[in-house]
Amino acid sequence: MKVRFRWLAFSILFLTLAQATKAQKATETTQTVYQLLDEYSPESAALIRLLYQLPSSFEYPTVNINLSKEQPIDVWIPDKSEKGIIASLNTVVHESMHGLTSRLPYELIKKDDGLAYQMNEDYSAFYVNEEAVFLVKHSPVFNSNKISGQIPKAIRTFRFKPYIAPKSSSLGSQVNGIYGLMDEWNAYYFGTKASYDLYNYFKPKSDTNYEAFLAHVSDLAGTYFAFYEFKYFILKYLEYAKASQKPVYDGIMANSELRKAYNSIHDRYSALLLKIEARLDQIAVVPTTNTRDSVYRKDGYYFINETGVGLFLEEVNLLKGALDKPELKKIEADFRFK
Repeated sequence: MKVRFRWLAFSILFLTLAQATKAQKATETTQTVYQLLDEYSPESAALIRLLYQLPSSFEYPTVNINLSKEQPIDVWIPDKSEKGIIASLNTVVHESMHGLTSRLPYELIKKDDGLAYQMNEDYSAFYVNEEAVFLVKHSPVFNSNKISGQIPKAIRTFRFKPYIAPKSSSLGSQVNGIYGLMDEWNAYYFGTKASYDLYNYFKPKSDTNYEAFLAHVSDLAGTYFAFYEFKYFILKYLEYAKASQKPVYDGIMANSELRKAYNSIHDRYSALLLKIEARLDQIAVVPTTNTRDSVYRKDGYYFINETGVGLFLEEVNLLKGALDKPELKKIEADFRFK
Protein backbone atom coordinates (compact mmCIF):
# COMPACT_ATOMS: atom_id res chain seq x y z
CA MET A 1 0.00 0.00 0.00
CA LYS A 2 1.38 3.38 -0.96
CA VAL A 3 1.18 6.03 1.74
CA ARG A 4 1.07 9.46 0.16
CA PHE A 5 2.17 12.87 1.41
CA ARG A 6 -0.92 14.64 2.71
CA TRP A 7 -1.57 18.36 2.33
CA LEU A 8 -4.22 18.69 5.01
CA ALA A 9 -6.66 21.57 5.05
CA PHE A 10 -7.80 22.81 8.45
CA SER A 11 -11.41 22.11 7.59
CA ILE A 12 -10.55 18.42 7.19
CA LEU A 13 -7.83 17.93 9.76
CA PHE A 14 -8.94 19.95 12.76
CA LEU A 15 -11.64 18.65 15.02
CA THR A 16 -15.04 20.18 15.57
CA LEU A 17 -15.60 22.76 18.28
CA ALA A 18 -17.53 20.18 20.25
CA GLN A 19 -14.49 17.90 20.27
CA ALA A 20 -12.22 20.78 21.14
CA THR A 21 -14.14 21.48 24.34
CA LYS A 22 -13.09 18.06 25.57
CA ALA A 23 -9.43 19.11 25.53
CA GLN A 24 -7.55 19.51 28.80
CA LYS A 25 -8.79 22.19 31.14
CA ALA A 26 -6.26 24.97 30.97
CA THR A 27 -4.41 25.80 34.17
CA GLU A 28 -3.01 29.27 34.72
CA THR A 29 0.40 27.98 33.60
CA THR A 30 -1.08 26.48 30.45
CA GLN A 31 -2.89 29.70 29.67
CA THR A 32 0.39 31.59 30.01
CA VAL A 33 2.07 29.12 27.65
CA TYR A 34 -0.58 29.71 25.00
CA GLN A 35 -0.49 33.48 25.49
CA LEU A 36 3.27 33.58 25.04
CA LEU A 37 3.30 31.25 22.04
CA ASP A 38 0.35 32.99 20.39
CA GLU A 39 2.30 36.25 20.57
CA TYR A 40 5.81 35.07 19.76
CA SER A 41 5.55 31.64 18.09
CA PRO A 42 2.06 31.06 16.60
CA GLU A 43 3.32 27.99 14.72
CA SER A 44 4.18 26.36 18.04
CA ALA A 45 0.83 27.30 19.57
CA ALA A 46 -0.99 25.75 16.60
CA LEU A 47 0.75 22.37 16.87
CA ILE A 48 0.15 22.17 20.62
CA ARG A 49 -3.54 23.01 20.23
CA LEU A 50 -3.84 20.35 17.54
CA LEU A 51 -2.28 17.76 19.84
CA TYR A 52 -4.64 18.45 22.74
CA GLN A 53 -7.69 18.49 20.48
CA LEU A 54 -7.03 14.97 19.22
CA PRO A 55 -9.21 12.23 20.73
CA SER A 56 -7.82 9.31 22.68
CA SER A 57 -10.08 6.68 21.11
CA PHE A 58 -10.27 5.68 17.46
CA GLU A 59 -12.72 3.24 15.88
CA TYR A 60 -11.85 1.37 12.71
CA PRO A 61 -13.77 -1.38 10.89
CA THR A 62 -11.67 -4.18 12.38
CA VAL A 63 -10.19 -2.71 15.56
CA ASN A 64 -10.69 -0.02 18.20
CA ILE A 65 -7.70 1.79 19.66
CA ASN A 66 -7.58 3.51 23.04
CA LEU A 67 -4.57 5.68 23.80
CA SER A 68 -3.49 7.13 27.10
CA LYS A 69 -4.15 10.84 27.57
CA GLU A 70 -1.39 13.31 26.87
CA GLN A 71 0.60 14.61 29.81
CA PRO A 72 -0.55 18.10 30.86
CA ILE A 73 1.66 20.90 29.59
CA ASP A 74 2.52 21.80 33.20
CA VAL A 75 4.52 18.56 33.56
CA TRP A 76 7.29 20.02 31.39
CA ILE A 77 7.53 23.26 33.39
CA PRO A 78 9.17 22.83 36.81
CA ASP A 79 9.29 26.58 37.51
CA LYS A 80 5.84 28.11 37.06
CA SER A 81 7.06 31.73 37.07
CA GLU A 82 7.04 33.60 33.75
CA LYS A 83 10.82 33.29 33.59
CA GLY A 84 10.55 29.55 34.21
CA ILE A 85 7.83 29.14 31.59
CA ILE A 86 9.89 30.99 28.98
CA ALA A 87 12.88 28.78 29.77
CA SER A 88 10.72 25.65 29.34
CA LEU A 89 8.95 26.48 26.07
CA ASN A 90 11.61 24.73 23.98
CA THR A 91 10.94 21.55 25.98
CA VAL A 92 7.15 22.00 25.91
CA VAL A 93 7.12 22.26 22.12
CA HIS A 94 9.61 19.39 21.75
CA GLU A 95 7.58 17.02 23.91
CA SER A 96 4.31 18.10 22.28
CA MET A 97 5.76 17.23 18.88
CA HIS A 98 6.47 13.70 20.11
CA GLY A 99 2.83 13.37 21.11
CA LEU A 100 1.65 14.72 17.77
CA THR A 101 3.95 12.44 15.78
CA SER A 102 2.59 9.31 17.45
CA ARG A 103 -1.07 10.32 17.93
CA LEU A 104 -1.92 12.20 14.72
CA PRO A 105 -1.56 9.14 12.42
CA TYR A 106 -4.66 7.54 13.93
CA GLU A 107 -6.73 10.63 13.11
CA LEU A 108 -5.35 10.87 9.57
CA ILE A 109 -6.00 7.20 8.86
CA LYS A 110 -9.52 7.50 10.21
CA LYS A 111 -10.26 10.43 7.89
CA ASP A 112 -8.72 8.81 4.79
CA ASP A 113 -11.07 6.48 2.95
CA GLY A 114 -8.08 5.03 1.08
CA LEU A 115 -6.41 3.70 4.23
CA ALA A 116 -7.48 0.78 6.41
CA TYR A 117 -5.66 0.41 9.72
CA GLN A 118 -4.50 -3.11 10.53
CA MET A 119 -3.60 -4.37 13.99
CA ASN A 120 0.08 -3.91 14.96
CA GLU A 121 0.84 -1.46 12.15
CA ASP A 122 3.03 1.44 13.23
CA TYR A 123 2.91 4.94 11.76
CA SER A 124 4.51 8.32 12.36
CA ALA A 125 3.08 11.67 11.29
CA PHE A 126 5.95 14.06 10.60
CA TYR A 127 4.34 17.45 11.00
CA VAL A 128 5.57 20.31 8.81
CA ASN A 129 3.01 23.04 9.40
CA GLU A 130 -0.73 23.56 9.80
CA GLU A 131 -1.46 22.25 6.31
CA ALA A 132 1.23 19.66 5.67
CA VAL A 133 2.09 16.34 7.29
CA PHE A 134 4.06 13.29 6.11
CA LEU A 135 2.12 10.17 7.10
CA VAL A 136 4.74 7.42 7.23
CA LYS A 137 4.10 3.71 7.70
CA HIS A 138 6.94 1.97 9.53
CA SER A 139 8.92 -0.80 7.89
CA PRO A 140 10.80 -3.40 10.01
CA VAL A 141 13.62 -1.94 12.12
CA PHE A 142 16.32 -2.97 14.57
CA ASN A 143 17.10 -1.27 17.89
CA SER A 144 19.26 1.83 17.32
CA ASN A 145 21.56 0.65 20.10
CA LYS A 146 23.11 -1.71 17.52
CA ILE A 147 24.96 1.24 16.00
CA SER A 148 26.58 2.27 19.31
CA GLY A 149 29.71 0.29 18.52
CA GLN A 150 29.96 2.02 15.13
CA ILE A 151 30.21 5.47 16.75
CA PRO A 152 33.78 6.38 17.82
CA LYS A 153 34.12 7.46 21.43
CA ALA A 154 35.34 10.89 20.32
CA ILE A 155 32.00 11.49 18.57
CA ARG A 156 29.79 10.24 21.38
CA THR A 157 28.48 13.71 22.01
CA PHE A 158 25.87 15.00 24.44
CA ARG A 159 22.87 13.05 23.06
CA PHE A 160 24.60 9.69 22.47
CA LYS A 161 23.16 8.91 25.91
CA PRO A 162 20.32 8.05 26.21
CA TYR A 163 19.18 8.13 22.58
CA ILE A 164 21.64 5.45 21.41
CA ALA A 165 23.04 3.93 24.61
CA PRO A 166 22.65 2.21 26.99
CA LYS A 167 20.27 -0.23 25.37
CA SER A 168 16.62 0.46 26.09
CA SER A 169 13.48 -1.57 25.44
CA SER A 170 11.19 1.45 25.79
CA LEU A 171 12.94 4.57 24.46
CA GLY A 172 11.44 5.52 21.08
CA SER A 173 14.73 6.59 19.51
CA GLN A 174 16.01 3.05 20.04
CA VAL A 175 13.05 0.67 19.74
CA ASN A 176 11.58 2.46 16.70
CA GLY A 177 14.91 2.56 14.90
CA ILE A 178 15.25 5.18 12.19
CA TYR A 179 11.62 6.25 12.71
CA GLY A 180 12.35 7.06 16.35
CA LEU A 181 15.51 8.95 15.43
CA MET A 182 13.56 10.97 12.88
CA ASP A 183 10.91 11.71 15.52
CA GLU A 184 13.59 13.14 17.81
CA TRP A 185 15.15 15.15 14.98
CA ASN A 186 11.82 16.76 14.12
CA ALA A 187 11.04 17.45 17.78
CA TYR A 188 14.40 19.15 18.28
CA TYR A 189 13.77 21.28 15.21
CA PHE A 190 10.43 22.55 16.51
CA GLY A 191 11.73 23.12 20.04
CA THR A 192 14.70 25.09 18.73
CA LYS A 193 12.44 27.04 16.36
CA ALA A 194 10.24 28.03 19.33
CA SER A 195 13.32 29.36 21.13
CA TYR A 196 14.36 31.29 18.02
CA ASP A 197 10.90 32.85 17.79
CA LEU A 198 11.20 34.29 21.32
CA TYR A 199 13.65 37.02 20.28
CA ASN A 200 10.97 39.71 20.50
CA TYR A 201 10.22 38.65 24.08
CA PHE A 202 13.80 39.41 25.11
CA LYS A 203 14.37 42.47 22.90
CA PRO A 204 12.44 45.00 25.05
CA LYS A 205 14.21 43.71 28.18
CA SER A 206 17.59 44.35 26.55
CA ASP A 207 16.88 48.07 26.44
CA THR A 208 17.59 48.30 30.16
CA ASN A 209 19.81 45.21 30.55
CA TYR A 210 21.54 43.90 27.44
CA GLU A 211 22.47 40.71 29.25
CA ALA A 212 18.80 39.70 28.99
CA PHE A 213 19.80 38.27 25.62
CA LEU A 214 21.97 35.66 27.37
CA ALA A 215 18.88 33.61 28.21
CA HIS A 216 17.87 33.70 24.54
CA VAL A 217 21.33 32.61 23.39
CA SER A 218 21.40 29.87 26.03
CA ASP A 219 18.05 28.46 24.85
CA LEU A 220 19.32 28.30 21.27
CA ALA A 221 22.73 26.90 22.18
CA GLY A 222 21.20 24.04 24.14
CA THR A 223 19.43 22.40 21.21
CA TYR A 224 20.61 23.80 17.86
CA PHE A 225 23.40 21.25 17.51
CA ALA A 226 20.96 18.33 17.83
CA PHE A 227 20.69 18.85 14.06
CA TYR A 228 24.18 17.40 13.60
CA GLU A 229 23.80 14.68 16.23
CA PHE A 230 20.60 13.16 14.85
CA LYS A 231 21.67 13.55 11.23
CA TYR A 232 24.77 11.56 12.18
CA PHE A 233 22.76 8.91 14.07
CA ILE A 234 20.34 8.51 11.16
CA LEU A 235 23.10 8.10 8.58
CA LYS A 236 25.04 5.67 10.79
CA TYR A 237 21.81 3.69 11.20
CA LEU A 238 21.47 3.50 7.41
CA GLU A 239 25.13 2.59 7.01
CA TYR A 240 24.83 -0.26 9.52
CA ALA A 241 21.56 -1.46 7.98
CA LYS A 242 23.06 -1.54 4.50
CA ALA A 243 26.06 -3.55 5.69
CA SER A 244 24.42 -5.90 8.21
CA GLN A 245 20.61 -5.76 7.98
CA LYS A 246 19.89 -5.59 4.25
CA PRO A 247 16.13 -6.38 4.50
CA VAL A 248 15.75 -3.48 6.95
CA TYR A 249 17.75 -1.20 4.65
CA ASP A 250 15.68 -2.21 1.62
CA GLY A 251 12.45 -1.53 3.51
CA ILE A 252 13.65 1.91 4.51
CA MET A 253 14.80 2.78 1.01
CA ALA A 254 11.41 1.71 -0.37
CA ASN A 255 9.65 4.11 2.02
CA SER A 256 9.43 7.23 -0.14
CA GLU A 257 7.39 9.16 2.45
CA LEU A 258 10.10 8.65 5.08
CA ARG A 259 12.73 9.87 2.63
CA LYS A 260 10.63 12.93 1.77
CA ALA A 261 10.22 13.62 5.48
CA TYR A 262 14.02 13.43 5.89
CA ASN A 263 14.45 16.03 3.15
CA SER A 264 11.89 18.28 4.79
CA ILE A 265 13.32 18.11 8.31
CA HIS A 266 16.90 18.43 7.06
CA ASP A 267 16.22 21.47 4.92
CA ARG A 268 14.06 23.28 7.50
CA TYR A 269 16.57 22.64 10.29
CA SER A 270 19.51 23.69 8.07
CA ALA A 271 17.75 26.95 7.23
CA LEU A 272 17.05 27.54 10.93
CA LEU A 273 20.76 27.13 11.77
CA LEU A 274 21.60 29.89 9.29
CA LYS A 275 18.98 32.11 10.93
CA ILE A 276 20.42 31.37 14.37
CA GLU A 277 23.90 32.37 13.22
CA ALA A 278 22.45 35.59 11.81
CA ARG A 279 20.63 36.16 15.11
CA LEU A 280 23.88 35.87 17.07
CA ASP A 281 25.44 38.41 14.72
CA GLN A 282 22.40 40.65 15.16
CA ILE A 283 22.67 40.58 18.95
CA ALA A 284 26.39 41.33 18.69
CA VAL A 285 25.64 44.73 17.15
CA VAL A 286 25.19 46.62 20.39
CA PRO A 287 23.19 49.87 20.09
CA THR A 288 25.23 53.03 20.57
CA THR A 289 23.03 53.79 23.58
CA ASN A 290 24.52 50.74 25.33
CA THR A 291 28.05 52.12 25.51
CA ARG A 292 28.92 50.06 28.61
CA ASP A 293 27.99 46.71 26.97
CA SER A 294 30.10 44.49 24.74
CA VAL A 295 29.35 41.26 22.86
CA TYR A 296 32.07 38.93 21.62
CA ARG A 297 32.95 35.28 21.02
CA LYS A 298 35.93 33.62 22.65
CA ASP A 299 37.04 30.00 23.11
CA GLY A 300 33.68 28.62 21.96
CA TYR A 301 31.65 30.92 24.20
CA TYR A 302 29.32 33.78 23.38
CA PHE A 303 29.89 36.62 25.83
CA ILE A 304 27.77 39.59 26.76
CA ASN A 305 30.04 41.63 29.00
CA GLU A 306 31.70 39.13 31.33
CA THR A 307 29.13 36.34 31.16
CA GLY A 308 29.43 33.64 28.50
CA VAL A 309 27.24 30.90 27.04
CA GLY A 310 28.86 27.78 25.57
CA LEU A 311 28.07 27.15 21.89
CA PHE A 312 29.26 23.50 21.82
CA LEU A 313 31.54 24.25 18.88
CA GLU A 314 33.91 21.37 19.65
CA GLU A 315 31.05 18.88 19.38
CA VAL A 316 29.67 20.54 16.25
CA ASN A 317 33.05 20.48 14.51
CA LEU A 318 33.57 16.81 15.38
CA LEU A 319 30.16 15.93 13.94
CA LYS A 320 30.67 18.08 10.85
CA GLY A 321 33.95 16.28 10.20
CA ALA A 322 32.29 12.88 10.54
CA LEU A 323 29.37 13.88 8.30
CA ASP A 324 31.77 15.15 5.66
CA LYS A 325 33.36 11.72 5.18
CA PRO A 326 32.69 10.27 1.71
CA GLU A 327 30.97 7.11 2.98
CA LEU A 328 28.32 9.05 4.90
CA LYS A 329 27.89 11.60 2.13
CA LYS A 330 27.18 8.68 -0.22
CA ILE A 331 24.70 7.15 2.23
CA GLU A 332 22.85 10.44 2.48
CA ALA A 333 22.89 11.04 -1.28
CA ASP A 334 21.27 7.64 -1.79
CA PHE A 335 18.67 8.24 0.94
CA ARG A 336 17.51 11.73 0.09
CA PHE A 337 14.40 11.65 -2.08
CA LYS A 338 15.06 12.87 -5.60
